[in-house]
Amino acid sequence: MPNVTLATQTVAKIDGMIKADQGSAYREWLGKVIGHIGDAYRTGNDGHRSHMGASLIGGECARAIWYNFRWATKSNFEGRLIRLFNRGHLEEARFIAMLLMIGCEVYQQDANGNQFRISHAEGHFGGSGDGVVIGLPDLPPGTAALSEFKTHNDKSFSELKAKGVRDAKFEHYVQMNVYMRKMGLACALYLAVNKNTDELYGEIVYLDSAVADQFLDRGEKIVWMSEPPNKINESPGFFKCRFCDHRPVCHLRAAPDKNCRTCAYSEPAPGAHWVCRLHDQHIDKETQLVGCKDYTARKVFG
Repeated sequence: MPNVTLATQTVAKIDGMIKADQGSAYREWLGKVIGHIGDAYRTGNDGHRSHMGASLIGGECARAIWYNFRWATKSNFEGRLIRLFNRGHLEEARFIAMLLMIGCEVYQQDANGNQFRISHAEGHFGGSGDGVVIGLPDLPPGTAALSEFKTHNDKSFSELKAKGVRDAKFEHYVQMNVYMRKMGLACALYLAVNKNTDELYGEIVYLDSAVADQFLDRGEKIVWMSEPPNKINESPGFFKCRFCDHRPVCHLRAAPDKNCRTCAYSEPAPGAHWVCRLHDQHIDKETQLVGCKDYTARKVFG
């Protein structure tokens, strides 16, 4: 794998220490950590994210990113997928417990007790990272690294091992670089698990400023677009479009979800706000979700 730096010492130390005491210390740390992973236990779901997430900005289809930001399609996942997403949150606790077990310092909050978050494009683009870790065996003592935790199925994990994160999971690579750039970090630990076998993969990813700036700029542009970017393919049967959540709106002229962000009168504004040009006022999220009696769908959908 050219230009890939594996975190071999970190993974080996995790596996070695778990074997040495048959997981006793690991389970002790897990018991301390798991209750703090709030995303695994949060209730409620309005089907839309307030901001454009850094986890999505590396996606191939800019139009799909715009649709997500504009709330064109409300999510309605099957139970299996909800459980799958929840497993990802629960795995975060396992990753953190393993790093704490080998003597690393793991931070999920800044000095003010706030979750590590990045913000761009007047607050409309950004997200929250998995944390910062210090004391990785693969890095010089005292080096702070962004931590990024991911789960993979067997096929995806095999590709990751063969190619490294940049070539196998470019969206993850972009996400880390955007976070590193905004947080002033020079490197990241990408720690992944094979859900079929529990095999670990660790990689040290160094900041690629050109990639970070390219996708920060992309996020800025998409936020302020009043019309969606071009489709990646004009055919609704194109394999990358066939399973897209936005296919009905994008290709089949279905009506978008009715809310303020799909209304002709709304637009993003500085300070992570949305404004209604018809009523000349800011719109809070609760109001955005339902719209009003004057709702008029934007003509650009479909």
